Amino acid sequence: QNTRITFPGSWTLARREQRVIQERERDEKLALFFPESESEQRPCKTAPCMMSARRHKIKRRTAPCSMTMKGVIIVAVVAMVSAQHQKANIVLLLTDDQDLRLGSMVAMPSAREVLLAGGANLSNFFIATPICCPSRAALLSGRFEHNNKVSGPTEGGCMRQNTSKATNPQWWSNGFVPQLSKAGYTTGLFGKVLNVMTTYGCDGSGLPEGVDRLNIMCNIDYYNAMWADFGPGSNNSVHKTGSAPEDYTTSIIGNSSIDWIKSVIQDKNHPPFFAYLGPHAPHLPSTPAPWYADHPIGNVPVPKPVYYDYAPVGKHSFGAPYVTLDQLLPEVDDAAIATEHSNRLKTLLSVDDIVAAVSSMLIAAGEWDNTYFFYSSDHGYSLGEFRVDSHKTQVWDHNTRVPAMFKGPLIAPGMIMPAIASMVDIGPTLIELATGAPPPAWMDGMSFASILTGKNPSATGWRDAVLIEYQSIRPSISVSDAERASEEYRSAYGYRTVDASAVPPPLKLHAHDGPNNTFSAIRIINESAGINLLYAEFADVLNPAAWDFAPDQINFRELYDVAAGDYFMLHNIFDAASDAMKLALHTRLQTAIKCKGGVDCFAVLHGGL
Repeated sequence: QNTRITFPGSWTLARREQRVIQERERDEKLALFFPESESEQRPCKTAPCMMSARRHKIKRRTAPCSMTMKGVIIVAVVAMVSAQHQKANIVLLLTDDQDLRLGSMVAMPSAREVLLAGGANLSNFFIATPICCPSRAALLSGRFEHNNKVSGPTEGGCMRQNTSKATNPQWWSNGFVPQLSKAGYTTGLFGKVLNVMTTYGCDGSGLPEGVDRLNIMCNIDYYNAMWADFGPGSNNSVHKTGSAPEDYTTSIIGNSSIDWIKSVIQDKNHPPFFAYLGPHAPHLPSTPAPWYADHPIGNVPVPKPVYYDYAPVGKHSFGAPYVTLDQLLPEVDDAAIATEHSNRLKTLLSVDDIVAAVSSMLIAAGEWDNTYFFYSSDHGYSLGEFRVDSHKTQVWDHNTRVPAMFKGPLIAPGMIMPAIASMVDIGPTLIELATGAPPPAWMDGMSFASILTGKNPSATGWRDAVLIEYQSIRPSISVSDAERASEEYRSAYGYRTVDASAVPPPLKLHAHDGPNNTFSAIRIINESAGINLLYAEFADVLNPAAWDFAPDQINFRELYDVAAGDYFMLHNIFDAASDAMKLALHTRLQTAIKCKGGVDCFAVLHGGL
């Protein structure tokens, strides 16, 4: 069953490319794709010193001590009595569309210092679905996309997820936030949670089950946001903020969450807290804070690895008439990618400010050593890879791998955790870290707490695979002039053209998504057996018979052997694989997309092709 897959004899890995791959694999373990410049090297090592040094080097349009009225998150060093808790505090920070493989972590020195160097890097961490709402639904519920999705392609939902309290109340009540509340935690949610939060406070209904403080975005943007603001320290209403510097939403999220945490920990007998922080960065339109608009981080060039502007031969959805395979990205796309990359990095500076402020405040309060802090993104991103100029939703690693850092009690600083893990595992892991008890049986994910805290350092008994699914939200693969002319479309897909009629025809042929970009995939990493594979099956989301990936409705397959050197997933070798290998992968994937609950899902993802 573990027979190695080899590439067709006509393809060999060039020595130079082997070296590049080895370097990138090393960097992936370090979660860093650009070395720090000389100016970023800091002589001080402790967190408060490091943050202070960084802030003094940043030239802002407002003074560093301008407080929250200028949207800048500042650290108030308050003398507090260290509280001794049986249960640790938890902070979860989830960014929006942040990549791992395009160098985003270069904009985050504080996160690299206090979370990466100070905690663990989950070097084989994957999202469960590469688009916003379904990925977040998987995080909050601990369940795979096939157990959260609506019943058919015409049912709507939050990007096809049945997350409404009105139609599926158990989705929220069975999630990890209410479970932490039942375990004695006081909980706060700040920023972007799901793309649609109507029944969770945005309709004015107040606090959702198990939430003590709510300040979430009802429309997701950098300015002019609607907020559901309920609980202690709020105005208990749905209200709108404006377009002034102090209305920059990343700063509002940072400041309101810090204010709430301070209010909790000022009592030395306070309960443990859980704080969820969801900034919009670096999602399009990738608007930097005004004080970072001219920051030199924006001069970091766009990474252009071998698959940048690479003809997507042998891949689903790509080919005539949708893509001209020999047509390079036009200059207008290339320029838009450079602009977007620059702005993405600048938006992340404000997220890094949150990490710096929260960690420094908790250090000053004596709470840092009793706090778990998990940092990640809802999915990765494309900026020209395989000629997808700006989007997510693809099955390949640059869309499904994300930064994943975990700091906390019993986690060794600088640890690298190579065990393969998924977004559905975060809730189960937090529940075990918080309570010492196993996660609820209805969650599909597994707790990796024992691996993280050194009780099971070799990951004995852990699985070797994760499931990745996506039901395309696009009803058509075509891109019309009307769509391209709309600001909504340009914001969602990255185009910067003002006049649709001026767009050269080749630009219209670079597809981002479409009905047949609907897939279920299994990502297998078993280092001891020398296996590192991605296998995916595709179907048409508009076909009701294909909604659950019936075998006779599968219309395309992809297979990549990373262990054999295809780090960038350039070569679909499905046709070259043996019939036995094809059957084993198909059978395992078809079983995985039907699993329900931790025991059932573990059985299929535990081992063997």
